[in-house]
Amino acid sequence: MATIRQLKKEVDYMVCSVLLDCEAHLSRPTASRSEVLLLVDSVFQFERETRKKINGHKKIASSKERREYFKLLITEIESAVEGFFTRLSEIIRK
Repeated sequence: MATIRQLKKEVDYMVCSVLLDCEAHLSRPTASRSEVLLLVDSVFQFERETRKKINGHKKIASSKERREYFKLLITEIESAVEGFFTRLSEIIRK
């Protein structure tokens, strides 16, 4: 990670990817519409919480602690986005 600004852009990109896949699924007539909409709500909530966590780095004084904080945050973000794609895949398979 080079900058916090780039991290925020990367989060936006990942969230957008999930939302575009959800939108593609919703464009077809399907019985699982409500499940996909719940997933979309979860994605938006995840984005808001992640933004708060990214901005929360200002409370950490040490640069070493800050680096560790962001490393953990990045792995958390990646696993959450992967989980969203997995949930969408399971919904589509139904």
